[in-house]
Amino acid sequence: MPYNGLERFTRERNFGCRISDRYTYKGWKLLVLENELLRVSVLPEKGSDIWEFCYKPFDIDFMWRTPQGLIERGQYVPTKFDIEGNFVDYYQGGWQELAPNGGAGCVYKGAAFGMHGEGWNLSWDCVIEKDEPEEVSAKLTCRLMKLPLIIEKRLTLRSGEAVLHIDEKITNSSLETMDYMWGHHPAVGAPFLNSNCVVDIPAAKVAVHSFPEIKTRRFDRGEIFDWPKMTTRFGEVIDGSRVPGPEVKSSDELCFLDLREGWYAITDTARKVGFAMEWDLEAYPYVWYWQSFGGWEGYPWFSSVYNCALEPWSSYPLFGLNEAIKAGTQKTLASGASSTTYLKAIAYSGIERVSGVKAGRVVEG
Repeated sequence: MPYNGLERFTRERNFGCRISDRYTYKGWKLLVLENELLRVSVLPEKGSDIWEFCYKPFDIDFMWRTPQGLIERGQYVPTKFDIEGNFVDYYQGGWQELAPNGGAGCVYKGAAFGMHGEGWNLSWDCVIEKDEPEEVSAKLTCRLMKLPLIIEKRLTLRSGEAVLHIDEKITNSSLETMDYMWGHHPAVGAPFLNSNCVVDIPAAKVAVHSFPEIKTRRFDRGEIFDWPKMTTRFGEVIDGSRVPGPEVKSSDELCFLDLREGWYAITDTARKVGFAMEWDLEAYPYVWYWQSFGGWEGYPWFSSVYNCALEPWSSYPLFGLNEAIKAGTQKTLASGASSTTYLKAIAYSGIERVSGVKAGRVVEG
């Protein structure tokens, strides 16, 4: 029977697809979707962060967690406002949805935004729409505070698939035209991430946006390479598709350009297991590549974290909405207009290198 949200008690089912929004963790409401292969945990009250993406056959949660982990709700308030906003103060890993600004802070139409906008910092409404053994789904909705944009997304799991389906819609509810940036920030880390991992992505170019003040960067800002061959600032020619171990002690910001298709895969070649994403290339034509391979000195990582994030983004470069507008890469919605798109997040095994991701299926190559 269709889910009507009126049941007094949670529907108990220990097989097939399952869904519940009646869990709490450290004071945060938790939406959990799972099937035979995946368990996905979402924090609706914390930006709709995907906090867990666990591939059950290997007991691998791909999502990276910061050293402090998820902070108890209401237990931390920054003691000083940062000029770039407080994204990092509240960042505890996982996967964020970012809008309407990306990267550096900016002021747009009189609205001041810190790093990565505000969607990550807002509570999203959550409604379970389907709860059947064959399929479960939930709809999450957020109305931004500083720009009149409404984001809706539907998360769906189907029986027998190691695929999280994400269908999204963004709407301009105002009488003015609105520019925006829109991106996804899924960070992966140990124990999945290690020096056996490789990144496959159908990109022609990769651009360097590393901060000059980061002494441990491997690359200099402004360089553009033919992927995957890259040259470090020390003159070493490397295969950029291979993930180094934490002993490299580096920190860089890259961006993939000229993608032929909307997908990437990161695979542990030793265990033959990986995490992939597939998306609408028209909505997200760029992929930002955050590399924190043990090399970020001082706040917030103190040379102690090993992770990376491959982030589908609407816009380029990585320096905020105003810079995207200058580059002509921002997205624009007329008054009352909407735009729809989709993404898929996929776990897979038995593969060392990936040549494509089609309709949620990873192709070996």
